[in-house]
Amino acid sequence: MRAGVSVVAIVAGIVLAWNAYTEYQCASDPTRATPAAKAEAIKNGFRRVCKSDVRRYDIAFGSLDRAIRKLAFTPVDLTHTPFAAFRSLGGSVESITDVPARLYRGFQMPDGHRLTLSEHDMSADGVRIYRHPKEEPERINGLRARLNVMEVKPGQAVSHLSWVEGRRSYELWIDANVAREPLRAQLFALAASLPASVPACANEPPEPGGDTPWQRSTAPSPTMQANMEGAQMTNRSPRPCR
Repeated sequence: MRAGVSVVAIVAGIVLAWNAYTEYQCASDPTRATPAAKAEAIKNGFRRVCKSDVRRYDIAFGSLDRAIRKLAFTPVDLTHTPFAAFRSLGGSVESITDVPARLYRGFQMPDGHRLTLSEHDMSADGVRIYRHPKEEPERINGLRARLNVMEVKPGQAVSHLSWVEGRRSYELWIDANVAREPLRAQLFALAASLPASVPACANEPPEPGGDTPWQRSTAPSPTMQANMEGAQMTNRSPRPCR
């Protein structure tokens, strides 16, 4: 019995070591950032990435009701949207600047694909982001949007759509390569189906000017936070909402 356990432990150790080695090889591959690689990504409609690049999109969901009760804002109602037809996988809350201002909701589509919807009420925690218009060629209900499609290998991919509506920042992603599978139109239709949001802090102080003290920093990277490429964030602490 002990010999069998030892063999299993050795095999498990070898697998872990091999996975770590292959991940290191991928991350340190100098060809990933070459002009040829960028040209290939434009041609194919997706980027080839490492496992660690898509792992951050794997959210651990719990009770959606408990998650919503913790929030510092009211999330948009999905009752009259196509999301209502999907199986709920639960929810998860994330705090930025110690304010529970981001909600993740998970869904499983009839074809088995998993969807995650993230909404961040920036009026609740005072976060402000800057997104360069040139990096947002897509449109959702007339709003600028960004689609980032990442593939580790065929069958292992994430297509990530992000946009901002007023003071609500949205991210919607699916565990599929929409450049290979006919899911792009559906992903955009789901994003467009969301109702208008209501900011938690209706009387939010105006953007700072002059000598108003602000702390400027790059975007934090909590365990569950989806990648917000090119975003620069600033925030006010403590957070007034009058």
